[in-house]
Amino acid sequence: MPRLPSILLPLLLAADLCAAAPLTAARLFMVHSYDPGDVCARPQAEGALATLRGHGWTPGHNLEVASYYMDTKRTHTSAEAIHRQGQAARAQIAAFRPDVVLVLDDNAIREVMLPLVGRMDLAVVFSGMNGQPEDYNRMRHFMDDRRRPGSNVTGIYEKLHLVKSLAVMGAALSGFRPQDRVVGITDDSATGRAISRQFAIELADAPPGVGWELRQVHDFSEYQALIRAVNQDDHVRAIYPAALSLKGASGETYGPPGIFAWTLAHNRKPEMALNYDFTRNGLFGGAAVDFGAMGRAAGDKIGRILAGAPAGSLPIEEARDFAIVFNLKRAQTLGIKIPAALLTAADHVYR
Repeated sequence: MPRLPSILLPLLLAADLCAAAPLTAARLFMVHSYDPGDVCARPQAEGALATLRGHGWTPGHNLEVASYYMDTKRTHTSAEAIHRQGQAARAQIAAFRPDVVLVLDDNAIREVMLPLVGRMDLAVVFSGMNGQPEDYNRMRHFMDDRRRPGSNVTGIYEKLHLVKSLAVMGAALSGFRPQDRVVGITDDSATGRAISRQFAIELADAPPGVGWELRQVHDFSEYQALIRAVNQDDHVRAIYPAALSLKGASGETYGPPGIFAWTLAHNRKPEMALNYDFTRNGLFGGAAVDFGAMGRAAGDKIGRILAGAPAGSLPIEEARDFAIVFNLKRAQTLGIKIPAALLTAADHVYR
């Protein structure tokens, strides 16, 4: 085979690179229900952008990315304030004119996604939906069925993997006695109510013999009283703290960092972690939702949309991935020796 002139090699390499990556710039707008750096939304956003790079879309090169943080878990917590944040986000979307809007968590889904249903000029991808897709569909029709939604919306629904998490906690504690139970704790926000319902749905598949009690608290003082009560109950072997936004006595709002800091200082039961990052921040652990993987799955849908697939042709799917994680420092504080075989099987152990 004749050798190519060396002057042609750079041109051919450039042609290959152009063929491998999209040339036309695209626009992605991300709406966070939370504040910047929140441990729920941040891994999802980072996961989505990482997957988009794999699709050939690089922020700052051929992908323009803008973000809006609604901060509805700590600052803008009333129904009216959340609605105003949704309006502000939609105003910025109108100015930015994105190809795809990524909405993270239920407040952004309710206040931003639903008003954008049916728009022909943009697609919407959601991640971290706690409420049932069918319930949102009754508010505004965007889904003929989960396999093929049919409108301009698709996304990743947040499955909590509760049955697996209970099994992992049982193994970590060397089994549950018949009278033992785990206490799940949620708040009375829209997200808290959605998590409560998801618990009930997933427990329908739970094997017999797993004791579970769900408690919904209305404010931080009620949460504190409940933790003190379970500390005194020998039949409560663990808690699942999923109350993520609570009002304090002076009207201040506590999000996960404040709630968990108090919990770690006062709770004497191992904590099942809803989120992989909650374990890194000090909770005991278990089988936790992998929010980064959920974001990567949403990013794959965005990449396929930017490649030409209609959003309505892409199925709405459950978050398939969970991670078994433990915080050894917390285990030592609680006097729990996690079996070596379980630690070996864990995806990550924080020390």
